[in-house]
Amino acid sequence: MFKRLFSTRFSLILISVGLTLLLFLTATAARYNNKTSPSNQSSETYTYTLEHVPIDIQYDSDKYFIVGYSYDAEVYLTSTNRVKLDSEINSDTRKFKVVADLRNVREGTTKVKLDIRDLPSGMTAKVSPPSISVTIGLKKTKTFKASVDTNSIKLADGYRLVSMATEDDEVTVTSDENTLAQVSRVVAKLPDDLVLSDNYNGQVTLQAVSADGVVLPSIIEPPKTRLKVEVAPIIKTVPVKVELTGKLEDNLSNILYKLEQEQVTLQGSQERLDAINELVAKVDITGISKDTSQMLTLTAPEGVTVTPAQVKVKLTVVPK
Repeated sequence: MFKRLFSTRFSLILISVGLTLLLFLTATAARYNNKTSPSNQSSETYTYTLEHVPIDIQYDSDKYFIVGYSYDAEVYLTSTNRVKLDSEINSDTRKFKVVADLRNVREGTTKVKLDIRDLPSGMTAKVSPPSISVTIGLKKTKTFKASVDTNSIKLADGYRLVSMATEDDEVTVTSDENTLAQVSRVVAKLPDDLVLSDNYNGQVTLQAVSADGVVLPSIIEPPKTRLKVEVAPIIKTVPVKVELTGKLEDNLSNILYKLEQEQVTLQGSQERLDAINELVAKVDITGISKDTSQMLTLTAPEGVTVTPAQVKVKLTVVPK
């Protein structure tokens, strides 16, 4: 009987321990599964900074004209969806836009908040700067005569300006009334890096400028005009003088010379040409004992070219 009782108690203890161990393992497995469940895992976040995003200015363009504002902004995008982010990075597939709403703003300078609109779901965006300053004024239009900005015409050394003209005599300028009052003239300018050594005939952008040459914000119609500039070389004709050098042969009393071309053309700046009245060509007569001809190479001061560069001289000996 005692042996049966001990055996029964021992069996109960084993069963109790086994159940406890089973419950522990079950609870541990459940906690592990909860930690590794996909629903609780953190998603990867993607970010991208877009520069030069255009600002959509919304205002009554029939009544007002706006100046003094930024044309673009920087946008910081965040998304957990890489495909959506790539779509918004690409300007061709982009849905969102940066908006400055001025529809309820009246004349004067004001600061307007920049808003991000039409951003796809699951994305966030931050714009910099968060706001821009805008000056809004009543829209006005005035007619001006187009002229050429002579300061923009740069000539190569040795060239002079002959004529210049624009294709459009009159153009219209639209701006706010305060800015339009400052417009002194509308000018056609050559590209800054262009130096003319030949005639120019091309389309150039028109600019509305103040009396002191400051470019003013405006819309010009037409925005471009054809500019024609005629240039010509600065030239001068001078005589060629022959100078005999060297030793005359003992059996000769003289050597006479005759130039095939007695005058040449010089090209250069007006200042350099004014300092030249003739070109001297030296002829070495050492060893000359009979009639002969030579080609003389002409040299001019630095910055001056001579045409032709060589002239022919005929030498005639005079016996004693």
